[in-house]
Parts: sequence; structure tokens; C-alpha cells
Amino acid sequence: MFKVRERDSRILRHRKKSISGASTGHIEPLGSCLRQYNPRVLSGTTITLWQITRNINDVEIFFAWSHLLNKTLFLAGQSDDDSRGETTSVRVKGGAKVTKELVGAMPILHYINSDPALAAHCASILIDANTRQPTPNPRINLFNLVGDPDSSVNSLHKIQVVMNTVQPRRCFNRPVDVFKTSRARLPKTLANIPGCTVARTESAEPKTFSELLTVCRNFNHWPMIVRARGYHGGENMLLLKDESELESIRDLSWPYSGIFLIQYIDCINEQGLFHKIRVMMINGRGYIRQCIYSDNWSIHTASREQLMAHDDDLCRQEEALLAHFRDKALQQHGRIFQEIYQRIGLDVFGIDFAMVNGELVIFEANSCMHFLGRGEVGLGRYGYTGPYKQALRRALKQMLLKDK
Repeated sequence: MFKVRERDSRILRHRKKSISGASTGHIEPLGSCLRQYNPRVLSGTTITLWQITRNINDVEIFFAWSHLLNKTLFLAGQSDDDSRGETTSVRVKGGAKVTKELVGAMPILHYINSDPALAAHCASILIDANTRQPTPNPRINLFNLVGDPDSSVNSLHKIQVVMNTVQPRRCFNRPVDVFKTSRARLPKTLANIPGCTVARTESAEPKTFSELLTVCRNFNHWPMIVRARGYHGGENMLLLKDESELESIRDLSWPYSGIFLIQYIDCINEQGLFHKIRVMMINGRGYIRQCIYSDNWSIHTASREQLMAHDDDLCRQEEALLAHFRDKALQQHGRIFQEIYQRIGLDVFGIDFAMVNGELVIFEANSCMHFLGRGEVGLGRYGYTGPYKQALRRALKQMLLKDK
């Protein structure tokens, strides 16, 4: 944790004495009052916030970011439906470390905290409705971790206000750019890029089965994918071949809590398999990450265990495709990736797509994707993906430590 310097301690003592009516004001780490006040501290490397307490109803927070020099502060936020996150406390030496599993956030803090150089340079904080406004500080960088514009609207707006107020040296992944990756907005964001197709997508909020029938009939693209808003990893997502199959979801709850209707584009290959390629964009440059094969149209990380875990040929096929993209395809399709980067504008985000007849059919593009791996890379059945994870780690580290 960052320690308050002697000069800053004198400032705090002076401020304590200057508070009118203060009788027993005192300074203490935020860790001792996590249950009383936000912002809360995230897992791993954290900043120390200091407070001056006049009485139980009058707490003034001194944000550590007003003292940070040449640091990067990661800003996280909860989803609009906070019930989907889980909070756990782990006892550590000297106090409690509070961890928060956030929905729709970029999963990179585990890597940041495991790298000594990055851990010394970076800190993280949870922004919510109770967060006090900081003062301008052009000596630090701010990095927005919230990546789902469909389920974290309130957090994104709050973080944008913080960024506008702090006026940092650099802002990574500005919320205004995150909003361009909404599932319903992405087809418009990436419209008319030669060699690139994005399925038509519309947002809907039916409250009854009759309204669900109406919005699907009006969308009128069969087969269609019906997907719950704010979910990832294939959760709450179904492919409906025709209108008659709507009856199968009549009694489910999630179709009446906000959905997306997505045009289904058949991407099956000559082997009778589906695939999903992931390219990550970091600081304007593309990096190949993975290609998962499946006999199911809905592909996510767990899909590896369904088919590739038992098929060595598919692993070799992925290995060859990764090498091809690294050596040729990223350059061959460089104009497309650069156009996507320019239109979206995020510093770190991923693109999931399939190659169909030499063109990119894009499934999604956002900053919620897993791409660094956990622990050691290059081990096990998929060890050939190790160099690509390492390249992504180096690129992220270089971007964060540049001119620190």
C-alpha cells in the first residue's frame, strides 16, 4: 500500500485541526472502516484512502490519487444489477483483504498484481454512487475496467465523470468508447467495413409473452438468437429456428428482463464444425489469442472441454491457425482491424469472429474478454497458446509502463 509521506501527514494534521467543531478527530486507514464507507478496496494491490472523522455522520475522504505520481489507477464498478456479483473477505496479515467479483469487467488485475513491476506502478479502486469527486491530477493515468455497456451503465457514467474531473495524463478505455461496443450499437459502429460483417442486432424489453412474440415477429430474421442482456459465456442465450420455438421459452424469467435479438449467420465449415477466433487489440495493434472449435454454434471458453479436449487434430488445427494469423493474416486483414480500432477507440479490447469465405463475421467486440491466462502460461494440452499469451502480457505491460 502507498504510505502517506511526512509532508502529507502534516497536511492531514493541519486539516484535522482546522475542522470547526472537531473534538476528537483522528486519521485511520480505510481498511478499518470498509463497512461504513465507499469506495471499497479491490483485491490485490490497493490504494490506501485516509479519512478524518469529525463524528459518525461527518467523514471527509482524502483520495490517494491526489498524491500519486506517475501511477496508473484502475477504476472498477459494479453492474447495474449488483446481485450478480459476489463479495468475499480473505484475512491477510495486518487486516482484511476485500475481494469483489465484478460482472462485465476486464479480467486483468490478477496479472497486474502478480507482476512486481506492474504492482508497484498500479493500484485499483471501486467506484460507486458514494464515491466523492477527486481533484484534478495530470500526473497519473486512469484505466477504466468496466467493459459491458449493457449491464453497467451507471458505473460507466460515474467513471466518465471521474475521468473528466481528474484530467489525468492518459485515460485508458474511456467509457464513452465502451458504449460503442453495446451489442445493439456495434453493428452501427462497424457498418460498411469491406470484408467485415456484423449480424443485425436489436434490443428489446418485452414484459409478457405476447410482447415477446411481437418483437420477434417485427425483427423477422429466422433463425434468430435470443440473448439476455448483460450475460457472457453463452449463459441465457438460445437459437430459435422459427416462431414456433418461442413457446419453449415462454416460462423462463430472463426473456422478460431485457434481451437482444440477433440475426443468426451460419458459420459452419466444411468439417461440419463451428469456430470462434479471438484477436485482441492493445494500444492499436492486433494480437491473435485463440481459435476454439466446436460442434455447437454457441462457443465460449468452456467449449474446449466439449470437443478439443479429446481431439488432437483440432488442437493442431488451432496451433496452425494461430501461427498463420501471427505471421500473415493479421497483416493481410490489417486494414480491417485498424478500421475497427479507429471506430471503437478503446485501448484494450477483443474481437470475436469467424472466417467465412475470406471475410470476418464478427460476433462481438468489447473489453470484457479473457486474454491473459492465469498462472503459468504455455503448459498442458494447450501449451502452444503460451507464446500468444506472453505476447499479450508484454504488450499490456509495455503500454502501462511507458513513460511511467
